[in-house]
Amino acid sequence: MLIYGSCVSRDTFEFLPEDWRLLTYVARQSAISVGSPVHGLQKQLNTLPSAFQNRMVGGDVRGDFLAVAERLAPEIEVLLMDLVDERGGVIEVGDGFVTKLAEIWSAGGRETLRGHRHVALGSEEHFDLWTPAIRRVADRLQELNLFDRTVVLRTPWADQLDDGGAVPVPDWMTPPVEANTIYARYFDVLSRLGFTIVELPEDLALSSRDHKWGPSPFHYTDDAYRYLATAIQTTRADR
Repeated sequence: MLIYGSCVSRDTFEFLPEDWRLLTYVARQSAISVGSPVHGLQKQLNTLPSAFQNRMVGGDVRGDFLAVAERLAPEIEVLLMDLVDERGGVIEVGDGFVTKLAEIWSAGGRETLRGHRHVALGSEEHFDLWTPAIRRVADRLQELNLFDRTVVLRTPWADQLDDGGAVPVPDWMTPPVEANTIYARYFDVLSRLGFTIVELPEDLALSSRDHKWGPSPFHYTDDAYRYLATAIQTTRADR
């Protein structure tokens, strides 16, 4: 399996059978960033504590998802995607884009990218950039014979915990109800392009205080991950 997405897909992978192998995990890379590298930016950023974080930021700066998919294509049986990492929007740098998320900020991006234009998720400009970008991704996956092996997770952001409490949402984060409304037309595009979409039912869209990363709108209960893992296996078996 190749994952192109967020912790939602990565956490779901842990609930798949043990014989499923994760080839690699491309995270924190908007479709707008894919194939739109920002040359020279990597040298201006600081080294982060983990190799994964550095690989993730470097991959986003290079916009390398499709290059990774091409390299691993012969081994990929399932390509798992989600849209959660689109949440921060993108930053335009010259003729390229980087994804606005915590890791690039931690690497010094806040200072390095000061003054560059932020394009927010849900804005007309973001949608107008993202739509042809995801179409290019779909076209290339078709060429690599990976499109029919691709599964997209659609997971509503949770505003409730499994114990009945409210999910804590930082002031800077889009509230779950608003985020779900924003994402709807993006998933409509994926549906029209023919992507296979696995949707988490609303009644399973709950977070948990026991989640290993803590409660969050996109940190779900074990029951949610089990549902998604089962649906992925069913989708694979049906092909």
